[in-house]
Amino acid sequence: MAMFTTPVDTATSLVLLSGLAADARIFTPQKIAFPQMHCPAWLEPERSETINDYARRLAETLDEGPCIIGGASFGGIVSLHLAEHTDARAVILIGSIKSPSQLPMYARCARPFRFLIPFIPIRLLQFLARPIATRVVKRHAPFAYGLACQFRDSNPAVFKWSLRRILDWSVAPTVSCPIFHLHGDRDWTLPLRYTDPDKIVKGGGHVISLTHPGEVNSYIKDVLRQESLE
Repeated sequence: MAMFTTPVDTATSLVLLSGLAADARIFTPQKIAFPQMHCPAWLEPERSETINDYARRLAETLDEGPCIIGGASFGGIVSLHLAEHTDARAVILIGSIKSPSQLPMYARCARPFRFLIPFIPIRLLQFLARPIATRVVKRHAPFAYGLACQFRDSNPAVFKWSLRRILDWSVAPTVSCPIFHLHGDRDWTLPLRYTDPDKIVKGGGHVISLTHPGEVNSYIKDVLRQESLE
């Protein structure tokens, strides 16, 4: 799949949030196409902090005027709340969901067991992922290598907080700006059948920002054009 690498000439601020156990590397193709893109690092969560309170605190760290807010997976969920605390002109969901009702069945069934999240041995799992984050894997399976590196470098506190917030997410925020949703038809993490995206990426899995950058970048560009912010 060819990567959309021609930078888009626009002054519009684009803020994209990475997903669970991910960072700005997940949006590398988007950063090439949209130099003004900013992917803020995840803040250390406060004890029992809600998504909305977290989003409010994150907004205070952003120096943005009118902007497009968006995110992948859990980052998309947080971006919906972040839009309430910024001058967001649109929200772009990339392999994410609009409301708790779109959570897959396995997530809903796991809700009664979220009290076990503090006992997940994240450091051990990160250690076990180290064999995947090697040069040999990078040469033969760069996609798996990239995801393993991001998981290895993720903050366990942020990981556990994010997982808990996904499982206890019960109220979708009221977003005053348009919401645009792009989703892969082979996304097994957040299956398509539970969602209602505006556009479907054929053959796309859960990390379409990396696997299908052409489609994702084209979609973002169309949103910028529709909002007359280019």
